[in-house]
Amino acid sequence: MPTFHPDLNQVKKTHQPPTEGELYILSYLKENLNDSSEVFIQPQINGDNPDIVILRKNYGIIIIEVKDWNLNNYTIKGKTNWELKANNVKIRSPFSQVSEYKDNLIKLHIDRLYEYYLKNKSYSHLIKCVIYFHKTSKAELLEAITGTKNIDAHQAIINSLEKNCTYITCKDSLEQLNIDLLFEKESNTLFEESLYKRFRRYLQPPFHRIEEGIDINYTPQQRELIKSESGQKRKIKGLAGCGKTMVLAKRAVNAHVRTKSNILILTFNLSLTNYIHDKINEVREEFYWKYFYITNYHQFFKSQANNHNLPITSLEPFSNTFFFEPVKNEIAPYEAVFIDEIQDYNTNWIEIITKYFTNKDTELVVFGDEKQNIYNRPLDENREPVIKTIRGSWNKSLNTSKRFTSNIGKIALKFQREFFNKKYSIDEIEVLENPELDFYSQTIEYIFYNNKPEPFDFIKKYISIVEKLDVHPSDIGILSARVDFLRELDKCIRTKMNEKTETTFESAEYFKKLTEENHLDIRNQIIEEIRRNKKIHFWLKTGTTKLATVHSFKGWEIHSLFLIIEDDTQLEFPFTSSEIIYTGLTRAKINLIVINFGNKKYHDFFRNNLKTHFVN
Repeated sequence: MPTFHPDLNQVKKTHQPPTEGELYILSYLKENLNDSSEVFIQPQINGDNPDIVILRKNYGIIIIEVKDWNLNNYTIKGKTNWELKANNVKIRSPFSQVSEYKDNLIKLHIDRLYEYYLKNKSYSHLIKCVIYFHKTSKAELLEAITGTKNIDAHQAIINSLEKNCTYITCKDSLEQLNIDLLFEKESNTLFEESLYKRFRRYLQPPFHRIEEGIDINYTPQQRELIKSESGQKRKIKGLAGCGKTMVLAKRAVNAHVRTKSNILILTFNLSLTNYIHDKINEVREEFYWKYFYITNYHQFFKSQANNHNLPITSLEPFSNTFFFEPVKNEIAPYEAVFIDEIQDYNTNWIEIITKYFTNKDTELVVFGDEKQNIYNRPLDENREPVIKTIRGSWNKSLNTSKRFTSNIGKIALKFQREFFNKKYSIDEIEVLENPELDFYSQTIEYIFYNNKPEPFDFIKKYISIVEKLDVHPSDIGILSARVDFLRELDKCIRTKMNEKTETTFESAEYFKKLTEENHLDIRNQIIEEIRRNKKIHFWLKTGTTKLATVHSFKGWEIHSLFLIIEDDTQLEFPFTSSEIIYTGLTRAKINLIVINFGNKKYHDFFRNNLKTHFVN
């Protein structure tokens, strides 16, 4: 008999007990799977909620989606075009739904799996999908999909599905399918030990023990803000490095301790989710990681749409405040929701989250800093982010920063006064002397190039600075507003310095390969998928130099920072802004090296405030 997670007797008592169809197939699996299989019931895979996942060491996994649907209630035209007859609302077909669960495991959730898949498409065969229709026969199902009783047409549908490792079955054909035999007769060498452990960790997140946390000395202001209360709605504002994320992490844990429920934590920047994970890990408390759902808005929206069979065919639904209306009664609101980087949010997004995923008893807390408004969202009459669903003033008690040395803090304050004076309310910042950081010898320099250098030439200058700093590669971050130069610089670091790197974008070599082999649209789609995957698995403690856009590094911090400013003043839509530069320079903790490739707009400020070197 396989092992069930949770136990079959326990799962029947949960707040969302299995359906009749799920209980039927679980009973079937109990009798027909061998004891080397593990069955995960309604696992929470970072927002994706398939009904059942079977994991077998050395072989692979099977995703099972169960539908207790009466097909008479649906208009069905093929595998992907399904509608509810009652209101003619288009829904996502079960085939598209389970396909997205599989794609997300490959492209998002499992670290390095997408990298393996791009090199060897056979990795996709490790994941098989089964869709079980409980209230219809297989013949009726195939007739509904094809619109005919023709056996050849039925077999064509079956063949096209099985070609992609997807299988359909019904109550009258379950024995015939024999799910156990979907695993290969011999073990699959692609499903090696480390990959198996990565899958299992996602399906069964670990327990966080109190000793894994650290002692944190919260300020009086922070101690007030980490208190979790039912139904409280708060807006918390704070400058870079003031401890917003630390407050969010502790308050989120306190909310879980209070409610014993799932906690939703949203960001805008996809790579920031791991920073929040690290901050929660520092909290001295016991909890299961499975209760913390940390993701960015767009991934959250896509997962919820897929879980509820709602199709997304354009960008419009992400801002449609009525998108979830057809399934609003199926959505269980969260007891606590925390949103970081709220200044980056479209006001409609906030309304969607509030309207469909909270209620009057939900604790809803948002955190922001309009000085990091890099997407130029609208502000209210007080020059602060617009949050229509939370009334009252912003809490501004987090006005001291301990992220960076006092010298970097003073530069950040001067930058605000120089470039934000007419756009935002200038912070009342208390830049504390920071003995812990100020103990280090520090380098704060500005390097100006009249023209943008070739990466191969620039790497020589970079090496000389790194040697002078005498810091470990893991403590170095290189940021810019664009990927192009960073991509070539990354190649130089790997090939000329023989050092590994951590990036949020594709390598120069793979970009060249994609460009040579694919149409522009296909290349761009693959690049977008690669970048999403790398952002989701971007961590600071890797032992290697980090390269990222400012957008992807927003929220993080680094010991020694190289901030590259390019000249885009002649472009119709410049990609460099004061918010981008401010966000970038406030990532530095000890050392800050600003490198300007001919951008005259910011030249005088940095020349007057930092030790300056001129090149060519």
